[in-house]
Amino acid sequence: MIKLFQNKTFQTIGFYILLFLLCASVAIKSANYDYDLWARLIAGMAIVQTGHILKYDFLSYTPTHEWYDHEWGSSVIFYLFKEHFGHLGLMFLQVILIFLTMFVLVKAIKLRYQNTCGYKNVLIYFLVLNCFMVTYSSLVRCHSFTFLFFMIELYMLEYIRKNNSYKLLLLFPFMFLIWGNMHGGVVSGLGLLAMYTLGEALNKKPFKYLLITSLVCPLMLFINPYGPDFVTFLIKAVSMKRVHVVEWWHIFTKYNYKMFMTFKVMALLYVIVEFLKVKNSNISYKSLDKTKFIVLLVTLFMAIKHVKMMPFFVLTGTVFCYEDFLNAFKNFNFPKWSMPSLIVFLTCYSILAISIKDYRPLVNYNAYPVMEVEFLRKNHIEGKLLTNFGIGSFAAYKLYPQNTIYMDGRYEEVYNDDLLYYLDAFFALKGGDNAFYILENYKPDIIILETGYKRLYNLLSKSDDWRLAFDGINYGVFINAKIYRKNYSPPSGDLKYYKKTILNTDITFKGPNAINVDEINKRGKQQHKD
Repeated sequence: MIKLFQNKTFQTIGFYILLFLLCASVAIKSANYDYDLWARLIAGMAIVQTGHILKYDFLSYTPTHEWYDHEWGSSVIFYLFKEHFGHLGLMFLQVILIFLTMFVLVKAIKLRYQNTCGYKNVLIYFLVLNCFMVTYSSLVRCHSFTFLFFMIELYMLEYIRKNNSYKLLLLFPFMFLIWGNMHGGVVSGLGLLAMYTLGEALNKKPFKYLLITSLVCPLMLFINPYGPDFVTFLIKAVSMKRVHVVEWWHIFTKYNYKMFMTFKVMALLYVIVEFLKVKNSNISYKSLDKTKFIVLLVTLFMAIKHVKMMPFFVLTGTVFCYEDFLNAFKNFNFPKWSMPSLIVFLTCYSILAISIKDYRPLVNYNAYPVMEVEFLRKNHIEGKLLTNFGIGSFAAYKLYPQNTIYMDGRYEEVYNDDLLYYLDAFFALKGGDNAFYILENYKPDIIILETGYKRLYNLLSKSDDWRLAFDGINYGVFINAKIYRKNYSPPSGDLKYYKKTILNTDITFKGPNAINVDEINKRGKQQHKD
């Protein structure tokens, strides 16, 4: 038995099994569906059921432009997993994507440090996982594909540097072709390629093929269902300010400064370790690995600037700082039983976390107006629906064609720029005359409003033009007085009902109630011309 545990093959298999269990235990902590998942499922449904991509919106009553869906490939995968395996399929997909990302991370570390330090320190990967998952407050998201592609690219670039195997660069255009049709985060891959090209040039190493690849790969973005206009949109989307989205704020805002402490501590340790190594080793500029420090500094800057970018630094920091981090603790005399005990503890922890998880469909009354939407559906209250943009796609997913929405989280992909400004002015009651621009010009029939907007909530409650038809815990439903009627039926209070129906929708692109994608695209194109 002792010989079996000392066998390297057995140890490797056991390590990866434990890594998978840890990935699963951390990944399934997500307690909500992503706000944009509903639009992703609709888009994926259209493609799978018709073979055509939705290029114009049909869910909204407001002006829209061509829908540049940079996540259409992810949408297909999400829909197929949901359709065939339900909510468990989406959960499993998240586990697989995270495990594959960690698997490639391990391979990259093994590639860099196989002869200098052990690459199977499970404690570090457990800490890395918890740092990496800080932005995963909801179930699987499209950026999970970007993190995986980013890690694969990082591994390939390190392999090329170590083995001078530049033929591997021939795979890059094909990878970017796929990545560019999965998620707009493909720009992070272009940035990484550019950083390696610059770093190797400063290192006085061969960089000609890296430069050629850096020029070829962006051209792959033009191969998409939308043509060259998609690249123009992507440039605009990457550079636009997203002041209304928390994950695009920097990590030290008043809202965020007490959050993400695991990441902040680990990032600080990485910085201290690398600073001390450079300082104590008297490394000259000539011998300094410029590629390493360019990548670390840029990804650290982006992580500080945007919450959403933290996982990129977790990946690059771990790849480049792993050995230095271990060496910082090499003089500590840990007992021989400490690592085996840690492995047993983490194994038990992950198995326990997986076994006690409630695998029934998620229903979060705080994040979504679940009962309020059911109230509208049950009472057949038709009309134009105004909601905050975050919950718009959920309302559309559950209520179309009974109700159309003002806008949702696809705001840069679908909607004109001014719509978000007027929405913010209305909810915050600011902007002077523009505060009620929405009511005067877009004339919604129904408003689902968070109770947290107390001024607006009280104002609508006292207004002669609106009636509070349903007063929930976190949301209220206001109906225009002209269409309001008495004696509405209350929504179900049975949690099991909502768990059973949360992924149900009346939207379909086949059968007697099919939505015609070709008609939507033709009508949208004509309206855009007009």
